Amino acid sequence: MKNIKLFFLFIIVSLIGCNTKTETITLTNPMFYTEPVEDAGMDSIGFLMRKHVIVVTVKDKNEIHLYGAMDGKFKKSIPREGAFPNGVTVINDQFVLVTERDNKHVAVFNTSMDYLGSFGANELRSPYGISFYKIDDGKYKVFVTDSYEYNNPKQDRILSWDFNIESDAFTVSSASVFGSPTLYQVESIHVDKHFKTMLVAEEMEEHHKVMALDLETGQTIIEDLGNFNRGNDPEGIALVINRDNTGYWICTEQSKDDNRFHLYNREDLTYINTLYLKDVSYTDGIATAYMHGKWFLYAVDSDKRIAAFELPAIN
Repeated sequence: MKNIKLFFLFIIVSLIGCNTKTETITLTNPMFYTEPVEDAGMDSIGFLMRKHVIVVTVKDKNEIHLYGAMDGKFKKSIPREGAFPNGVTVINDQFVLVTERDNKHVAVFNTSMDYLGSFGANELRSPYGISFYKIDDGKYKVFVTDSYEYNNPKQDRILSWDFNIESDAFTVSSASVFGSPTLYQVESIHVDKHFKTMLVAEEMEEHHKVMALDLETGQTIIEDLGNFNRGNDPEGIALVINRDNTGYWICTEQSKDDNRFHLYNREDLTYINTLYLKDVSYTDGIATAYMHGKWFLYAVDSDKRIAAFELPAIN
């Protein structure tokens, strides 16, 4: 009898433990969904703070779309014929940088989306993701993932440039290879200057993972953050930063039927929880923005529209 009681006690404890580990958060009240655009291939999202505008790459239509960041209303489209625009980031709320795979460069625009020039054409072969951090006033470090000859192991898939702002103009240095992690198929990349961390998504199915690298040395901090199922692509990466420098990473696990967003502690990269968004699936790019005292998450839904949700307080 004693053994039977112990057995049932073990089962109860195990179930409680499992429920704790699998607890998830589901956001059900969207701020907006943009009007869907069929056959769009929407990919990545950038954010212009002063204009309260999101910038979205639409690779299959060779366009860049602008939407209101609070209401999702379409503002305008910028054609980029034959470019296959993919990654996007915004520096100093002044320059919009877009990786263009088929042009093999990074295109630079002002906030009115006037084309200013490009860089990387001598080094890039198949650029995808892009991120940066601030070094000093007017000085930034830009990182781009290069997925050339994808599915072959390479140790030069992350390139970096010094990006310097001079009034309304920019200059860039020659490229350098960042670190030497072995990667096969890369796209999303994001950096956290405060904790000197870079996250990069490995999308080759046999190696699916999000890797953490030291932002100063390029050395691997964590080979695999975990929580991703083989068969679902690791995709968009974003960061929530609180005033006291706490916060968390959001890493997308792209799926048509189990589309998930894994949360990791900003400082030590430990897993926190998993997030779902109502009526959002097959997410590629994501972005976060802080407006009116709240954090918001923007996510691509099924390659054809953007969904926006207010993020809850997460400890």
